[in-house]
Amino acid sequence: MITTVEERLVSLGIVTEAQARSGDIDPSEAENLEALQQRVDDTVDAGDSGAELITTVEERLVSLGIVTEAQARSGDISPSEAENLEALQKTVDDTAEVVIDGADVITTVEERLVSLGIVTEAQARSGDIDSSEAENLEALQKTVDDTVDAGDSGAESITTVEERLVSLGIVTEAQARSGDISPSEAENLEELQEAFDDVADDIARSRAGVTWLDWHAARATRDDAIMAALDDVTELDWRAAVAARGDAITAALEDVTELDWHAAVAARDDAVDAALTNVTVLDWHAAVAARDDAVEAALTNVTVLDWLAAVAARDDAVEAALKRSTLLQAERDLLEDLEDEQHRLEYRLAAAREDLRVAQAGRYVLGAADDVTVSIDDPDVPDVPILVLRAESETIPESGMATFTIETTVELVEDLDVFYVVEGSATPDVDFNAPDGDITMGKGQERVTLSIPIRADDDVEADESVTVRLTVDPNGAYRLSDRDRATIQIQSADLPELTLTGGGEVTEGGTVMVTILADQAPDTDTSVNYSVSGSAQAGIDYEVVTGTALLPAGQRSVDIPIRTIHDDVFFMPGDMVVADWPARVGSVEVEDGDLVQRGTPLFNLTDPGFTIKLFASPTDRSKLAEGQEVTVNLDAGDQEVRGIITDLDDNATTTGGNETYEGVVETTESLVGVDGAVVTIDVVVQQSVDAVVVPIAAVLSDGGQDTVRVVTPEGVIERRAISTGMLDGAYVEVVSGVAPGEYVILEIERS
Repeated sequence: MITTVEERLVSLGIVTEAQARSGDIDPSEAENLEALQQRVDDTVDAGDSGAELITTVEERLVSLGIVTEAQARSGDISPSEAENLEALQKTVDDTAEVVIDGADVITTVEERLVSLGIVTEAQARSGDIDSSEAENLEALQKTVDDTVDAGDSGAESITTVEERLVSLGIVTEAQARSGDISPSEAENLEELQEAFDDVADDIARSRAGVTWLDWHAARATRDDAIMAALDDVTELDWRAAVAARGDAITAALEDVTELDWHAAVAARDDAVDAALTNVTVLDWHAAVAARDDAVEAALTNVTVLDWLAAVAARDDAVEAALKRSTLLQAERDLLEDLEDEQHRLEYRLAAAREDLRVAQAGRYVLGAADDVTVSIDDPDVPDVPILVLRAESETIPESGMATFTIETTVELVEDLDVFYVVEGSATPDVDFNAPDGDITMGKGQERVTLSIPIRADDDVEADESVTVRLTVDPNGAYRLSDRDRATIQIQSADLPELTLTGGGEVTEGGTVMVTILADQAPDTDTSVNYSVSGSAQAGIDYEVVTGTALLPAGQRSVDIPIRTIHDDVFFMPGDMVVADWPARVGSVEVEDGDLVQRGTPLFNLTDPGFTIKLFASPTDRSKLAEGQEVTVNLDAGDQEVRGIITDLDDNATTTGGNETYEGVVETTESLVGVDGAVVTIDVVVQQSVDAVVVPIAAVLSDGGQDTVRVVTPEGVIERRAISTGMLDGAYVEVVSGVAPGEYVILEIERS
């Protein structure tokens, strides 16, 4: 670590950060260095008036710790020289500061070994351990741990006392696991460590006579000697030596078992212990102090300039080594490219040889058509989808949107083009926008919506229809169900505008016409309401009018006659027909517009009550009973009332060979009619509520068994046996075999 004193020297540019990390600088040495730097600066300022200030380029080099401030002031450094210096510094940093010395920096690999308890921190600082060596040490440590776990079941875990010794760096974790350390032994070890630390402090204080620069000069001299020895050693030679060392180690370990290795380790430890038996901590520290004295003696006559010269020589050697390393790397990259090309060519050659071998060993050769496709047809799945069309509403106003939905029985596995035509009473591009005639149903869908915009107009017209009918695909991509068309009615909200014409003066007893005139003829019979007002009185001055006129479909006008009354006319008693109230006209003897002679009967009066008689055939008689409810319909006036059979003959009346049974029906309400009017009587003899019905055309006979063909939700057509019930027109009741909402197939003959 860099101390506060060393940080100040770095900030002043007296030493670089790398020099500060290489050794401890005490406050007195720092003070001497600052004073020396001040004298150098004063000398430079006083003796070299031509010296220039530090440039921005030189300031950057000083801030990066590449040169000191004094070196920067000694002369100009051009931008290209500065760029080269920065590149060289980066290369030195990337190669882990290629300075072969006893630097005490611990790498990440060594930190991991220390954290795993494989080596101590002091052992890690004693030299570099590369990644492969660290990996071997970890593997070896794991083997040792596994062996200890398997062979020594009595081994105990690390105690609290041993954990403390490991945390203080006195013993490694492996040493702590090798055996129990009692509290008293741990106390002795801690005391011994404290004594060691005290001796180390004494030795450090004894170095007061050696300056920091002298010590670094000695280190530089040692580095120069090492660099001189390495001048003629290339990187390839070094790697060859490393490989030879590895091969030698591997060869030496081939016949060594794990137990032999552990025995050797134990023997080594015993030898170390035996050698240290009579050596006290003080003796060991005395030896260390003697070594340090020798180093200090060697540094006595080394000046700062000598040290700087040695550093410069080392830097030159490093730069030359890096140049050789760059060329070597380029050659290595070229070699790797050539090896990759060689591997590719070898693969192609092997493939060609295999093809040749197969061709020589075979009795045939393959042609261009060497594969075919087989399609497996599932009979339970329809080959093509079945389409069903429905309208989303029964009616739509003008300016609305007619919407139809096309559905399939199965989910599509690919896009499907559906073709259709638009029919009906509505006119394309007049009443609606004509669509294209085809629509695409996307993959994965089961339905698609077809929307047709409806146009608005001011024409008074009847409701028109828009019918969409699906057509057959010429390529057979789909099939049509019986629901292949749907219709929507377009409701027109336009009404004719009415005005009145006519009127004027008329004499008593005369008739005048008033005309209701429409701007457009209605499409249906239209009832027009009107009112009559004024000083004339209805029934006295003119005949009472109904207040309603019927404007027939397709006509633009209707006349209303206003008949005036001649109030000088009176009736004789013989001109009237008198009867007791209530009275009812019975039979009428003349037709409207007939010319009759005096004394000709015109009509007669009869009782107001009706008697309704029914006449039933023997077959119908078997279905009737007294008290049964019926519905009576009288065509005159569209009258319909409910009634009950009150009397029914058990004996038939024979007329002309035909047997009939008579009965009487009483109604709950009165009917207005004449004698002899014909009525119809509806009797419900059998009914089924919420019945399931199908068209009769869908029912097939199979050996006396009624069946239908049903389309399942999966699109499969299956034949089912059914039980039928009542018939109702074109439909028949299905008692069992078909559920509501299922689709059946009709048997229709097309011409």
